[in-house]
Amino acid sequence: MKEIKRTRTIEETVGYEANDGTMFKTEEECKKYEETARAVIRSNFKRLIVGEEFYECRIWENFGYGSEEYKLAVIEVKNEEDFKTVQMLCESEKCGQVEAKDCIGKRVLINLGYECDFDSYLNPRTEEELIEEFKANIKKFFHPEDVNRKENE
Repeated sequence: MKEIKRTRTIEETVGYEANDGTMFKTEEECKKYEETARAVIRSNFKRLIVGEEFYECRIWENFGYGSEEYKLAVIEVKNEEDFKTVQMLCESEKCGQVEAKDCIGKRVLINLGYECDFDSYLNPRTEEELIEEFKANIKKFFHPEDVNRKENE
């Protein structure tokens, strides 16, 4: 007896991804979206991201907290044009405004929100600012007498 086998590859399209990562069921919806200002703004903004977007837990997990759904990213705002891209995103997504002095010429950690819905304020913070903020918060626990003394002054 001889076993006869046939190998078949089935390829199925399950959706369409726009240039900014937004998913659609149909090609027409995707093309229509990519022609909108929102899609162009998001696509331009994604070019500012250093590395990849990541979940909050990846940066804070060693400290015991962070969401597996809330996204963050580091962006680099090299010049005024990049800053305009950030401002356009803030305006189109209604996520507050960012000051130029906070971003231009820097890499900053920003909040993207849940599954990149841009449903939160960007809250840009440089690496140095994050370190100083963390040190100040930790100091409150290791030296509560300093906190109490300052409150009583």
